[in-house]
Amino acid sequence: MLEPLSNSQQQLRGRKVQDMTVDQLADWIDACFKMERWVKGNKARRSWKLGGEEAKAELERRK
Repeated sequence: MLEPLSNSQQQLRGRKVQDMTVDQLADWIDACFKMERWVKGNKARRSWKLGGEEAKAELERRK
């Protein structure tokens, strides 16, 4: 089964939020939102949720 991430979102996996551009952060937030709903395990959902929150915080910091 394929993950519901675009190619650009797949390329962002493993990068640090601080190293992403503003456009990449927005793309990553969308990816985290999708994956939080797609994965089944609580630990995995929590991980994606925290990743999205971290990216949102970084995006707000840059504004």
